[in-house]
Amino acid sequence: MLMPGAAGLSAVGAVGAVGAPGPDELVSGLGALAGTTPQQKDTTWTKLFVGGLPYHTTDKSLREHFNVYGDIEEAVVITDRQTGKSRGYGFG
Repeated sequence: MLMPGAAGLSAVGAVGAVGAPGPDELVSGLGALAGTTPQQKDTTWTKLFVGGLPYHTTDKSLREHFNVYGDIEEAVVITDRQTGKSRGYGFG
């Protein structure tokens, strides 16, 4: 099990190093710390990074734009936490 602290943080930075835990082990270790195992599905082939968005783009307009290509499970424009304004990219 991973424990919070310097050792856990260095393991994150050393993914792929000999003896370092892989991404799946880190995720399951973090879930164990919280008392649950996160249930996330693999989005490798289903989630797209969308960059260069106009700053007036919203989650709704991003979804509507890509909806012509098929069902969209999620469309999210990344916003600045302090101002709430778009950062010019998102995921769909």
